[in-house]
Amino acid sequence: MDHYIPKRRVPVTLWSNAVQAVQGQLFLDLDATHKRHQTILERLNESATFLPLAVGEEGRTSLFNKAALMRVTVGRQVIQSDVYARGFQPWREEEAEVQFSDGTSLSGKVWMPLERESQRLSDFMNRQGAGFFVLTTHTGLHLVNAAAVARITLSESAGAPLNGGEPGQSAIAS
Repeated sequence: MDHYIPKRRVPVTLWSNAVQAVQGQLFLDLDATHKRHQTILERLNESATFLPLAVGEEGRTSLFNKAALMRVTVGRQVIQSDVYARGFQPWREEEAEVQFSDGTSLSGKVWMPLERESQRLSDFMNRQGAGFFVLTTHTGLHLVNAAAVARITLSESAGAPLNGGEPGQSAIAS
């Protein structure tokens, strides 16, 4: 007999090349033995291949392949602690524009837990693999599949012109 784990439902919208704006209720584990409940980010980054979602007025369960998802948008009434746990570990947010493989893009702040003070966004993204990360935009919270990202453009520059001078000038003096 399977062990039943109590669940709670959280409203989300799924986006991918195959499905656009599928609204439903994501199942999160309620665990009384731990001091906190499962977050959406933890649920998405579990090793399970498929994500169950209650869809439609009847709440029929549909299974979505997580690798095919580009992003998950969180319902407006969902509180931040249900999405991801900041905890007491150091973290930072970086302003960036995320462009997806289908050509769409979102601008906002990428939230990243820090493993070291000098950690760059590139370090964080290179460790993501096919995992999901948090992007905060003016429209809400998005959990983005790193494997669906084609490009991330940072809001800050490299600090100095890459060509060593005015646009159109050669950096090498003749």
